[in-house]
Amino acid sequence: MDHDQIVGGERWFRWIGAAGIAVLLAGLALPLTDGDTAFYATVARGALKSGEWVALYTPGGQVFDKPPLTIWLLGLSMAAFGSAEWALRLWHIVLALATVFVTYRLARLTLSVRQSLAAALVLLTSGQFFYQSLVPQQDIPLTLFLAMAMYWYLRWEQAADTRAAVLTGISCALAVLSKGLIGMVLPVLIVVVHLALDRPTWPRSWPRHTAAAVLAFFIVAAPWFVVAGLRQGRAFVDTFFLSGALGIGRFFHPALSSPSATPAWTGMLAYLIFLPLGMLPWTGWLWPGLRDGWQARAGGPSVLRFCTVWLLTVLAFLTLSPGDKVIRYLLPAIPAAAVLIGHATDGDRWSKLASRVSIAIGGLLSAALVWLSRQSLPADAAAYLPLVLAFLLPLTAGLIGGALLLFRSQRSQALVFISTLTLIAYGMLTAATVRQWDRISPWRPISRVINQIDAPRVLIMGERSPFAEFYVEHPVEFVDREGLIERWRAESVVAVIPVDALASLAGGPVPVIVGQAPGRLLIIRNF
Repeated sequence: MDHDQIVGGERWFRWIGAAGIAVLLAGLALPLTDGDTAFYATVARGALKSGEWVALYTPGGQVFDKPPLTIWLLGLSMAAFGSAEWALRLWHIVLALATVFVTYRLARLTLSVRQSLAAALVLLTSGQFFYQSLVPQQDIPLTLFLAMAMYWYLRWEQAADTRAAVLTGISCALAVLSKGLIGMVLPVLIVVVHLALDRPTWPRSWPRHTAAAVLAFFIVAAPWFVVAGLRQGRAFVDTFFLSGALGIGRFFHPALSSPSATPAWTGMLAYLIFLPLGMLPWTGWLWPGLRDGWQARAGGPSVLRFCTVWLLTVLAFLTLSPGDKVIRYLLPAIPAAAVLIGHATDGDRWSKLASRVSIAIGGLLSAALVWLSRQSLPADAAAYLPLVLAFLLPLTAGLIGGALLLFRSQRSQALVFISTLTLIAYGMLTAATVRQWDRISPWRPISRVINQIDAPRVLIMGERSPFAEFYVEHPVEFVDREGLIERWRAESVVAVIPVDALASLAGGPVPVIVGQAPGRLLIIRNF
């Protein structure tokens, strides 16, 4: 490849990267689509009202089962900009873009500018990373700080720099403050496997530098755990260190599902399926990237080899752990995968294989689109169809068109085409979600009605909904049918009920219907 082609490729990657950032920022307009985000925002709002930022509790009064960093960032954003949905998402998008930058810097430890830009673009446009960037939770912060820890560790291994060792410890501490013990377990495990397989030569000053890293880790991570533990007692210790949601026990049993919900063998295969799905549209280069990275040790320890060990270690840990199998748990491995794919895309060696994989996936998606077009979907499922079509049509076109360009040995054009169509898919999905969401989820329309009523209390018949707790500004209580009937007859309330439950209120105050919402829900009052 001559100099003009290299410079031209870099220019295209920069332009597409800028477009990707713009599309990601357009996601600020999205409603809240994940219940966890609404739940965390409610916890942060409670902390803002109470002024208690150390001992955090859920709306139900239990110990909040996540470390505080994401709640602090949510709270700061809400204090500065209010409770608008874009304010809840802004800080998270900033951390996602920081992860893209760290991935670029990680790649630059061994790759050219062009390859490093490709790695950053792969991360930014990969399906799982892009989606999670718009859903404020703990996984993007964990991924950022783990990537920072691995970057600074490699810097230390190359240059024996005390500053790099200290920053490695601080990065691990921030990962722990983001999601708990996993923020320490993963980086330590990755480095241990790296030492066992690659046997790098550590500098003679490693004992002193390791002590500095450990000290920095405890200075940053320990204060909150000590103070919150003293305030919340045994419940805190159990939650964060023993059998609770973030304790050691989380690695050995599911916390989100029943252990018998799925056969054990499906758990062993889960992440082998999740990883290729999460890396779309770049799945065609995943195996080539892993293969090149694994073989990169031939010239001594290398960053590519380290990224391969990083990816495989996280994959093996999640696969072998009997805990929950959730696709977003793979996020800490995605920066390493992006570096490997960025390297694999810079050359024609793997173009034919990548084209075959891409056209196969594109064919499957085309078949899915044809199948969907012939189905008579129930109303609840049909509401999602505009979102699915808006996303899959351009993504499928990008995969098939990119594969055809690869077959014709037009690799650079294929990369640009795939990236561009993928960003169009994300943009169309964002626009469709903004238009369609109030037809899918009832809680924003419900809250617009209820928040205009001077209601002493709001009763919601059914299971607890974090969306209701976030969007409805009045005190909310979730009740069953008997509880609804009792409270309806005893006090003035506004209630949200299924249409079928209206008849059960006969004999009490006459219900006044003040609104309707998707899912055959009614908003009623008795005053």
